[in-house]
Amino acid sequence: MKFLFKNALIYTSGELKKDEVAVDGDIIQGVGESLDFEADRVIDVKGNILMPGFINAHAHTPMTLFRGVGDDLKLEEWLFEKIFPLEEKLSGEDIYWGEMLGIAEYVRAGITTFEEAYYSIPDMVRAIRKSGMRARVCIGPHPTKKLSEKEYISQWESELKLMGGNISPVLYAHSIYTITEEELELMVSFAKKHNLRLSLHLSETLKEVGDCTVKNEQTPPEYLESLGFLDRPCLAYHCVHMDKDDIRILADYDVSIATCPSSNLKLASGIAPVYTFMQNGINVAIGTDGAASNNSLDMFKEMFLVATLSKASLYDGSIVKAKEVLDMATKNGARALGLEKVGEIKKGYKADIILIDTNSPHHFPKNDLISNLVYSAKSSDVYLTMVGGKILYENGKYYIGEDIETVYNKSKETITKLLTF
Repeated sequence: MKFLFKNALIYTSGELKKDEVAVDGDIIQGVGESLDFEADRVIDVKGNILMPGFINAHAHTPMTLFRGVGDDLKLEEWLFEKIFPLEEKLSGEDIYWGEMLGIAEYVRAGITTFEEAYYSIPDMVRAIRKSGMRARVCIGPHPTKKLSEKEYISQWESELKLMGGNISPVLYAHSIYTITEEELELMVSFAKKHNLRLSLHLSETLKEVGDCTVKNEQTPPEYLESLGFLDRPCLAYHCVHMDKDDIRILADYDVSIATCPSSNLKLASGIAPVYTFMQNGINVAIGTDGAASNNSLDMFKEMFLVATLSKASLYDGSIVKAKEVLDMATKNGARALGLEKVGEIKKGYKADIILIDTNSPHHFPKNDLISNLVYSAKSSDVYLTMVGGKILYENGKYYIGEDIETVYNKSKETITKLLTF
């Protein structure tokens, strides 16, 4: 289908410019003034903002089912005593509906792409493919289920065959405290053989850093470097507790960082040194983490926290500017996920586009709409979400392959069953 967006303020390269955007199939066909383009549908943006969709660089989407379960606990207690036991009870169908619920929340909040780090790959892929979302899906060992080397390789090769279209793979180590050294080494070998990138949680808590230092006489980044884990392009989630030597190690490799401020605050993990990452040339993206530790999948909230926590922690209101944070949520995320021609509104790029309605009191008097996107905008401002030229959300209506009321009902049925099982 062909779309023409008219009278739009296009956000690109840190600026807002009044232009038109033409979409043909899944590609942006043109960006400019008065485009000569025959569209099936013309959308009058009415002076509002058209921008690239947000890229959620770290998520456990089916954990929407656990929203509000096990709140106000320490991370280790929350994870090992609440979350892991519940996850043991999940069926593939449960995961499908949890994935669908998260996808509905994504499109409502303008998120068009996400990195999915969860289990029951076929059921998640079924939901992602049915909805039309773009995702990089993690394959790798489950932290509570141990297999032989032959079984791991068979599983990963089988899961690779499920990828394609809008779905790409990444090899995922949950963390150095749940994955054995032998498993990490096997992953490095498998990633090299299949030309895969790697992802993992890294230096999220002081306990993780302390335990690794005592056990291995190395910090987590030093430990990963010694195993060759960083030799492949890598995305590290959280990275809260890092000294200058750890940061230098990551800067020496093709490593991106997904900072997840809401989750880190709620689980009392700490505040990541985002500005220091930036100063060392590390690509920084933004993730929501799962709804069980956040408890919402809202990039506007994350952007606000990335900017303001950085300023507050260093007592400098001039650092980590709104434009830089918007890059983290869009094109930096694309780079972190290894996606080409995604994350910007440019000719030839994928038509992953969102429309932000600025006709609300919290945007007026519109002194600086770019700053507003980070400091005052809300997910409820998203009017339209398009992925690959397909509208998945528009003005209160969802087009994700499942009726939204069915998604709500199935998610409620699922968590009720799990908590009473």
